[in-house]
Amino acid sequence: MEDMQSDSGVRLTGGTAVARTLLENGVTHMFGIHGYINNVLEEACRLGVNNIHFRHEQSAGFAADAYGRITQKTGVCYASSSGGMSNYLAPLSQGIGALSPMLLLVGQHGTAGDGLEVLQEGYAAECFKTVTKWTKRLTDWEMNSYWTQKALRDTCAYPPGPVCLEIPLNNQWRFGPQPQRKYLAAQGQPRMPESAGDPAALIRIAELLTASKRPLIVAGDGVYWTRGSDALLALATELNIPVNTRRTARGAVSEDHPLGLPASARGHILADADLVLLVGMRAGELESWFEAPDWPRGKVTYVQINETGSELWYALPTKEMVVGSSRLVLEQLLTLCQKVPGKPADRTEWMQKLRSVKEQSIAKRAKLLEKYRNAQPIHTYELTDILANVVDQDASVIYDSYSGSLYLTDALRARFAGQILDAGPRVALGQGVGMSIGAAVARPGKQVVTLVGDGGIGISGPDIETMIHNKLPCIVVVLNNSSWGGNSLQGDDIHPNIDWSVGRNNRWDQAFQALGAHGEYVERAEDLQPAMKRALESGKPAVVNVVADCDGTEYSQAWLRLKSGDMYSRGLDQIGPEIRRHFQTSPLNALRIRKSAEDNGMQVPLSFIAELTGNTVDQLRRVADERQYVIGED
Repeated sequence: MEDMQSDSGVRLTGGTAVARTLLENGVTHMFGIHGYINNVLEEACRLGVNNIHFRHEQSAGFAADAYGRITQKTGVCYASSSGGMSNYLAPLSQGIGALSPMLLLVGQHGTAGDGLEVLQEGYAAECFKTVTKWTKRLTDWEMNSYWTQKALRDTCAYPPGPVCLEIPLNNQWRFGPQPQRKYLAAQGQPRMPESAGDPAALIRIAELLTASKRPLIVAGDGVYWTRGSDALLALATELNIPVNTRRTARGAVSEDHPLGLPASARGHILADADLVLLVGMRAGELESWFEAPDWPRGKVTYVQINETGSELWYALPTKEMVVGSSRLVLEQLLTLCQKVPGKPADRTEWMQKLRSVKEQSIAKRAKLLEKYRNAQPIHTYELTDILANVVDQDASVIYDSYSGSLYLTDALRARFAGQILDAGPRVALGQGVGMSIGAAVARPGKQVVTLVGDGGIGISGPDIETMIHNKLPCIVVVLNNSSWGGNSLQGDDIHPNIDWSVGRNNRWDQAFQALGAHGEYVERAEDLQPAMKRALESGKPAVVNVVADCDGTEYSQAWLRLKSGDMYSRGLDQIGPEIRRHFQTSPLNALRIRKSAEDNGMQVPLSFIAELTGNTVDQLRRVADERQYVIGED
């Protein structure tokens, strides 16, 4: 009997079955480093897959992440066994937190070598269980197409996330006349089915929305993954409701739009809202689990809409909960709101409040920018302001700097969903270079700009050569503050005997110019905008190396919260004025600092927080009462 052949005329093996399935299900690009996976990789390339080969697997994984998030298709990456596969832990961890559709294909030693100390012995299916939706070791080559197709579909099924397939060598090498079982070839990667919401519940929600005087919509990942931006804007416009967009949905209603509410201004509107509609939002520390003091209690009514029941947050007192596609449910609500008898509540004062809050936010930013203007070294506040204003409005922007990301978030105005890519709740480091490559592949012809810190460029810098080799004109802006992880903010005071530095003003620009990149070295603020423009116009991968620093704690609240339990464990008598000066903050931020310790399992007395932050206990209790944040006995 003749051996079955693949579409390329090559004998059908276990490896070629995987490759063929990738093509039949819409995969056009793969990212990684070759090795025990070569049987799959070589056939995929023969069939027409575009292969981006990297210096380091970690960057390849981050490229697959960004590609998957932007295209809403599976970002496929690959590796050899053992050391190669282990380098994917950080990208998969980021991907599971950021809802990134990724498929990692790992070549593995033959099954006969299990437990026998064969070369590159490693077990990806076991290693990656906690950072994927599921893993599978393929042992029956006739089922390779089934499992590959299932992986591609499941990575995109809400909530999206990574899957890992481990393919032993003897599986890849097996061949014969047998057909692939339980597999039906697709024409491109199919869209996942979506469901509408419960009509009765949506009628009640429509009535709540039209009657509310001070409503607010907060929209998250579900809106992005269901392509619900147009439906969101249509509902908000119909009812004149402010919209705050979060995570990958940030920009679903442009932050330049009159109804767009940037994160920097959200707190004032949220505190006065009488109805908050959460659409496609996920609970977690980035949203403070929808808890006080950030999320009000009392007279406000909450409504939740989410793609799956498991994504609803039952610890939030909620009037109505609906499971369904964010896009379909928003479309249903728009139709129902148009049919509610009578006119919507008068929201003139609410719109005035929205405009006022946004104007105050802009004025505060302008005041801080003036404070830090022309500092030497360049202050990160001015660096991020210039960066945000020089890039195209449709550029993809990637965060990979602990200090810089805190500043860049408020400097940028997101104009479409998926425009801004960050590390998500798992907070990786060194992702920017790889993600830039994935973004450039996903959005050819569009600007791709990443802000990278000293730590990130040190980890992933060599893959700038991958950008050069593949002619991907990404712009890498290095926040060169000669420090790791934001510790230049308070490191010398809090940990005076630890060297956080990574080399003084390293010349990253020169290092990558030598490989063929465009390079800029900037020490003065007035030189930064021209340098950025030259980099963007160079048509080449570019490294803009900016000697910068941070001063003040306006944008380091996350860092202060992280240190609160540490400060309490030391005790006030060991915390001198050089440390306490960093913690001087408002009563509301002081309560946030306390809550962070509480969320990490540390009960910190209010009296300690008051003294640490320069407040009184009475001030903190008053704000806690206003926000209905229960603090208990001191």
